[in-house]
Amino acid sequence: MMPKKVSREGLTASDRQALDILMRSLRRLYADRLLRVILYGHKTRRTSGADLDVLVVIEGIADRFVEMSRIHQITGPITVEEDILITAIPVDAAYLESQRESSFFAAILQDGIVL
Repeated sequence: MMPKKVSREGLTASDRQALDILMRSLRRLYADRLLRVILYGHKTRRTSGADLDVLVVIEGIADRFVEMSRIHQITGPITVEEDILITAIPVDAAYLESQRESSFFAAILQDGIVL
C-alpha cells in the first residue's frame, strides 16, 4: 500500500519556511517565466528523508545548466541557514509537456504538491 500523500500543511514548520524563502526568491528571479514549483519525493509520500525535492517549471529555458546555477545560488544559502537540503531541478515548460507521460515526470505530476 502506498503511503498517503501529504499536503503542504503536513510539512514541518522548517520545511514550510524553507519553501517560502525559495518561492519568494524564485518569483523575484523569474517573474512571469516561473510557471510552477512542485514539491515531490519522499516528503510528499511521508516516507523517511529530510531533504526537499522540487521541480521548477520555467517558460523558455535556453540553457538548463545556467538555470541550475542560478537556482543553486538560491538553494545554497537556504540549505545553510535553514539546515534543509533543497534539490531543485529546472525544467522548461514545453519540455515537461512533451515528456509528461515519462515515468519520472508522470510521478511528479501525479504525486507532487504545487507550491
